Order: sequence, then structure tokens, then C-alpha cells
Amino acid sequence: MEEKNVIFLFLELAFAESTYMILAILNGALFLFSLLYVILFLRKKEPLASVAITQAIRISPNNLKSTPYLIVFSSFLLFLLLPLTIGLSIYLRSDANVLVVILWIVWTYNWIKYAFWRE
Repeated sequence: MEEKNVIFLFLELAFAESTYMILAILNGALFLFSLLYVILFLRKKEPLASVAITQAIRISPNNLKSTPYLIVFSSFLLFLLLPLTIGLSIYLRSDANVLVVILWIVWTYNWIKYAFWRE
């Protein structure tokens, strides 16, 4: 009876860590595909043809009804979440997950400051 509980506990821990790893891989893949879509296809269309990528990120929250700006904004959000998902998939069951979250907050703050409030 005790062996069953240990096996179920091990399977539960392995499934939780693999879930975060799958989430990190999915986040990375979605970010790369959206970035490739922006670079290869949307740069030729009119709203983004005359705008730099940092300016497109800056004006995208105001134009979310437009598909190109929605894709640029979602790509930026996936980029911001990338270190969090990768870090938590690696350091989920240790004390380093606190450092991952703190570094993610610094990462997000700096990129948002660079993208939206740069002069």
C-alpha cells in the first residue's frame, strides 16, 4: 500500500514539472512563430511597413482591433513571459523559483520601460 502512494506522488511531481516544461516549449514556439510572422508577412503590409518594430509595439495597445498590431502585441507579451515559463519549468520545486519570479519582474519592468516610455 505504501509503494502505491510513493508511485502516485512521484507521478504527480513528474507531471507537474513536465506541464511547466511543455508550457515553456509552447510559449517559446508561439513567440518564434509570431515573430517570424511579423518579420516575414506583416512587415510588407501597410500599417507596419512604415513603422519600426519598437514603434509598432508602442502603438499596438491603442490599435488592438487591427490584426497586425494584435499579433505584434501578443508577440511582445509572449516575449515577456518567456523567462518566467522557462525559469519555472527548471526551478519549480526548489527555492530558486523565488529568484526566477523576482528576475522576471525586473525583466518585464525594463522591457516595458524600454518599449513604451523611451524618449
